[in-house]
Amino acid sequence: MQRLIKRDTERDRGAAGVMVAVLMVVLIGAGALAVDTGQIYSERAQLQNAADAGALAGADLCSVSGGCTQAAANTLAAALANSNSNDGKSKVESVDLSVAGQVTVTTSTVDGATSAGFLTKMFSSALNAPPAKVGATATAKWLYPTKGISVLPLVFAPCEFKDDNLAHKILTQGGGLDCNGLNPSNQAYQGGFAWLMPNGTQPCEVTAEIGTYSDGSTGAAVPSGCLSLFDPALNPGLAGSVVALPVYSNTNGLTGSNAKYMISKWAGFKIQAWNLTGQAKYDPSNVFGGSEKGIYGTFVSYSADPSLFTGGSTTSTGNVIILGLIK
Repeated sequence: MQRLIKRDTERDRGAAGVMVAVLMVVLIGAGALAVDTGQIYSERAQLQNAADAGALAGADLCSVSGGCTQAAANTLAAALANSNSNDGKSKVESVDLSVAGQVTVTTSTVDGATSAGFLTKMFSSALNAPPAKVGATATAKWLYPTKGISVLPLVFAPCEFKDDNLAHKILTQGGGLDCNGLNPSNQAYQGGFAWLMPNGTQPCEVTAEIGTYSDGSTGAAVPSGCLSLFDPALNPGLAGSVVALPVYSNTNGLTGSNAKYMISKWAGFKIQAWNLTGQAKYDPSNVFGGSEKGIYGTFVSYSADPSLFTGGSTTSTGNVIILGLIK
């Protein structure tokens, strides 16, 4: 009896060793699944952020007058790819400019420790699994706005709009001739801009659409209820801000409240100073002399808030664009 018991014990001891070996493989596999999957998801999230940022920045760059070069788009995408990576290293596989109005960026892994094109130090390598390569793709598109909301109730004369990144002093309607002393577009209203009738919403917004008329506001003064927009104490963020404002092509109705303005484009405008009829003034550099009334600023290319616009065109209408990811 003692011999039989001893033999069974020896056989059990060998079976336990096999079971431990099998369980070790299972535990390593479970660890690889948990750790490596987390690493892959983290890497993919970083690469997707890089692709998104690169596509949007590329669209912003390529939408300006004259477009962009492939080299410039590649450099911009590469910089954003690295800045969105925890280890500061990611690869831009391609920047595709072949579709008009679109930029597609594809990113992939670069290991921060080895500069290899795959993730190293993977737990699953203990099971002789191959290293992982991760990638992401994003496409951004730009449109030129057609219908949208202007946060300031004014419209520019066509001769004033110059996409030149230079500062301009623009006189208001009724405040004197402008555009090199000419009556803009031979219209009855003199000056480089006019006031539009607000929608009745706050803060004094105006809806304007290319190809349609917008109602003008009576007189040369700021429309009723909108003065606070130009009060530096109440709206300190206006000075130096960039906004999208409409430009008209011609007028319909030449007197008082009958004035209407045909909207032809949207302009990006950085507001730097103003002196308005008998009311708000912000003119730290004394741009306006004597009885001059108007606004002072720079026409600049501008990526507008998409939430302010409901329409868009692939045909250029001005220097304002709407950017967005489409996939």
